[in-house]
Amino acid sequence: MKECSTVSFKGQVIYCGIDVHKKSWHVTIRHCCHQIENFSMNPDPVELAKHLKRNYPEAEYRSVYEAGFSGYEAHRTLCRLGMKNIVINPADVPTSGKEREYKNDSADSRKLARELENGSLEGIYIPEPENLELRNLTRRETKLTGNIVRIKNRLHSHLFFLGLKFRGWSGRSLKIMELDAVKRHDYALLSDLRELRFLREEKIRVIRDERECLKRLNRDKIQENLQSIPGIGFRTAVVLQAELWDLLRFPNKDSLNSYVGLAPHTVGSGEHEKIKFGGNRKKKQLHYLLIESAWRAVRFNLEYRARYGAMLAKGACPQRAISIIAKKLLLSIRAVWIQNRQFVELLPRTK
Repeated sequence: MKECSTVSFKGQVIYCGIDVHKKSWHVTIRHCCHQIENFSMNPDPVELAKHLKRNYPEAEYRSVYEAGFSGYEAHRTLCRLGMKNIVINPADVPTSGKEREYKNDSADSRKLARELENGSLEGIYIPEPENLELRNLTRRETKLTGNIVRIKNRLHSHLFFLGLKFRGWSGRSLKIMELDAVKRHDYALLSDLRELRFLREEKIRVIRDERECLKRLNRDKIQENLQSIPGIGFRTAVVLQAELWDLLRFPNKDSLNSYVGLAPHTVGSGEHEKIKFGGNRKKKQLHYLLIESAWRAVRFNLEYRARYGAMLAKGACPQRAISIIAKKLLLSIRAVWIQNRQFVELLPRTK
């Protein structure tokens, strides 16, 4: 009788840790608490899937790599090929002192595979392609704004160094500065003015693209609802959409507050415990924008102004009080977004 020589891993799990780089991937494969392979390969998810299916047929394949420059296309490809892949925050990987001291690609992939098998890794949220489209636009605008600020600072310094009068940032003032620079043959100033004009025009084009993108993705209604909240303008609303996208991915209000960095947490030990807000894990851009929006809301909305004054009356410092207003503002954003309605302003009590 002929014996069957077909090997099958049916019902078993193969764990794969991938240390991702631009020109190569370093891969570690584990099975039944043992490392069975450690190798370098081309950065190709299709090639990795073929290798696993050829050497470990009919198994369940689980893989992991760290979020970074490579984005999420490899994750989507691996999932399409039948692998259960997750992408993790690099800071969430448990690392010993020895692994920090002797860090290399092989050690990193071994660590990822080991912790994946131990079940200590939790995947991050994977944004949809439409989300990435809008997010890339808003982050492009953020970079343009930073470049414009740097150019303005450079112009200020140049004019101050030459003892010239600064006339302002209006189009007319810039035109006068440009004519004056031509008369004085100040080509460095002319170059900065040309760059400032180009960046301003490019920023306007990006904002138009954002409006078109919102309309094409059918998110202009959410945009309108968010802008009805006191302190929330177009820029803040579109960044909120780009960075949060779907509030239903947050199971409750506390998880949303924690993500933005407005949830308090206790740090320290023994008698040295203290309460902190935010930390390094917060979404810094959203935290900054909400604090700015809270200051505007306090200025223009009676409800938020009254709450801010009450906090100051209780002895809170202005920064602590405005953080509470920002948290209240975030809850209003959540309610307006989920309930698909506009903000309703409370009217002051009358006797």
